[in-house]
Amino acid sequence: MDYIRITRYLTVLTGILVCCSGSAVAMALPLGAATGYNAFVFSDFTEYYTDAQGKLAVGGNFAPTGGAGFTIASLHTGDAAGVFDVVVAGNFTNNYASLGGGDIFVGGNMTWTGPTLPHNAYVNGNFSNPSYGGSAGGTISYGGTYASNVTLAHTKMAGPMQIPIDFLSAKTSLRSLSTSLAAQTPTNAVGNNGYGTYTLTGTNSSLNVFSLTDSTYNGKTINISAPAGSTVVVNVAGTATSFNGGSINISGVDSHSVIFNFNSATTLSISSFAFNGTILAPTANVTGSYGQLNGQLVANSLAGTMELHEVLFTGSLPGSSTSSAQLSATPEPSTWALVVGACALLFVRRRKR
Repeated sequence: MDYIRITRYLTVLTGILVCCSGSAVAMALPLGAATGYNAFVFSDFTEYYTDAQGKLAVGGNFAPTGGAGFTIASLHTGDAAGVFDVVVAGNFTNNYASLGGGDIFVGGNMTWTGPTLPHNAYVNGNFSNPSYGGSAGGTISYGGTYASNVTLAHTKMAGPMQIPIDFLSAKTSLRSLSTSLAAQTPTNAVGNNGYGTYTLTGTNSSLNVFSLTDSTYNGKTINISAPAGSTVVVNVAGTATSFNGGSINISGVDSHSVIFNFNSATTLSISSFAFNGTILAPTANVTGSYGQLNGQLVANSLAGTMELHEVLFTGSLPGSSTSSAQLSATPEPSTWALVVGACALLFVRRRKR
């Protein structure tokens, strides 16, 4: 009888653990730490007078050019406190712009003129709001000094908060992924009609790999076709590449499943162009002049006025083994509490018998 009861308790415990971690185990993270971010840059972010529909991660400073403003996470108005929609390792400067939802972390100083903060801000350095406007739906926690011409809920932190993202490790991992993708053998040739149209037709139901070898695609048309449900990897050669005008057209698959890999690029220019697909350019300084990116961006830095539209990459990549199951190898405190509680229940009932 004891054996049967213990087995039942263990079955319940297993169910609890599966409920707590099942969703994490099932969800792959094809871009590692950059998964879920509209833009993930390792150095500075200086875009201005435009917006990102999704979340931002910045390993350097966030400082829109010329003291301008930049709206963040405009599609994330439903994100609750405790979810970081912005992570900045360096200093953060913004001017009369808003954060759509979630919390913000800043490793250095924050100067936000007239901020619109739906929830909390965690600032390891100084916080300053030099205007008489602005609002905060939560609390501004700061480690240095606090200055604001309008009353905002705030509190002094006992010590610096650990940055939520290890940018150095992420850069190593994403550069390795980019190199791995660049080494993939093309599955199909690229058609070129000689008049500025590239045709990339994939037939594989899982992975289609193409190589583009020109140095510029200004005014060019890139037509991509592949079976629905497959992943398309476009390796783009060269250290400097530009897309000025022209178009990227996708059929069969959609922009969520297409990734352009700029493994060797140190500069990437996008001007007056709707770039459809995710950009993986971990060593490139990217400049976007008007136009839009319908995908994610992984780069060294980002400047300009290009809109960032949240089209998250959902494809499967060779060489990308990071998953949420691996990242969750150590249970969260809530999971540990359930484990301990279940074990305690088992122990107490056994003692009573």
